Amino acid sequence: MTGIIARGGLRGVPQSARRTPPHDHARPTILSAVDNITHSLLGAALAKTRLGQAAPFAAVALVAAANLPDCENAVLVFCDRSTKLIQHRGVTHGLLGIALEIPLFALLMWWLGKRFARARPPGSLGALLLGVALATLSHPLLDWCNTYGWRPWLPFDGTWYYGDLLFIVDPWLWLLLGAAVCLAGRRTTAGSIALAAFAVVLSVVIVLNGERGPRALQIAWPAVILALALARWSGFGRRHGGAVVLTTLALAVAYVGFLGWAGRTAWRMAEPVIAAQLPSGETISAHTISPQPANPFRWQIVAETQHAVYRAEVSIQDGPGDPERVPNHLDDPLVQRVADSREGRAWRAFARNPVATIVPDGHGGQRVYLLDARYGMRPGRGFGGLSVDVPAAAPEHPAR
Repeated sequence: MTGIIARGGLRGVPQSARRTPPHDHARPTILSAVDNITHSLLGAALAKTRLGQAAPFAAVALVAAANLPDCENAVLVFCDRSTKLIQHRGVTHGLLGIALEIPLFALLMWWLGKRFARARPPGSLGALLLGVALATLSHPLLDWCNTYGWRPWLPFDGTWYYGDLLFIVDPWLWLLLGAAVCLAGRRTTAGSIALAAFAVVLSVVIVLNGERGPRALQIAWPAVILALALARWSGFGRRHGGAVVLTTLALAVAYVGFLGWAGRTAWRMAEPVIAAQLPSGETISAHTISPQPANPFRWQIVAETQHAVYRAEVSIQDGPGDPERVPNHLDDPLVQRVADSREGRAWRAFARNPVATIVPDGHGGQRVYLLDARYGMRPGRGFGGLSVDVPAAAPEHPAR
């Protein structure tokens, strides 16, 4: 992207005018705020194997380790939007950061077990280290699976890699991983209460976002929750917890594999339709594919050309809809100037399918919206967007 937008400077734009108003863009929905549920469920599923018994606090360690790379959020919550875009999924998610986090966290949990659970056997540090490693590595793997992506080579190389397989959260994965947590191994009253409360919370999330998912989810969700409750009550999976976990993980991998096929099929269906609408001289230079929430049969396609982005909804059963074209305005002189501001540099580092929009600010100046077509192509929609206010040029006073 740095080759598309020249570093033209931002002459005449004071730093105080380069702020992003808090109301510029719609906040992420509740779905995008709970993506750590998938990480936690995977860690809890691993804790249902023998790895969860490796040390006194091993089960807790595996759930925490599955979220460990997100420790950066303890700092980013106090930062502005530009910093968050640059640093989120940053160094703590890179392979070097993870290589440091795994032994440090395992040693910390080992020490806590010896310090506060002296009456219990110390267990195996090697098994605890293995469990923490698997749980921690699962985090960037899941992050890579969605359109947001992963930067494995930080801090040396900030290149993003994208799997384009999963929506940022996927209730079908919740059910698969939740089945492992619910059915594998021994039962306790406290565990049953916790699982019931967790199921209620997730059900509320599903209900609040019902319009975004398919009707099949609204029907299947309560039925599967009831079936899991009855299976847990009957003792299913108590004696063969490891087999239950391996089976559900295999099903999860098969589901993600199906999404990979469906997404590539959606692109093959949409590409010729989009290509047929390209003006002379334009070619598709990049594309993003993303499943619609909880619907592996419907996909959003974003195709990028030299001068525009095209977005189309694709049904695997019915084919693609009519693509929507929005000029990207990357060659606009004002956009090129703004691209060298602090917000512009953050946008250039983050945006996979960059789009800019210029609107009057109501005070004689202009506001430049720096967007990412993955999450929205117009001001006020999606997240991951920034804006820069460019005030009207001060009138020149004649020499006295």
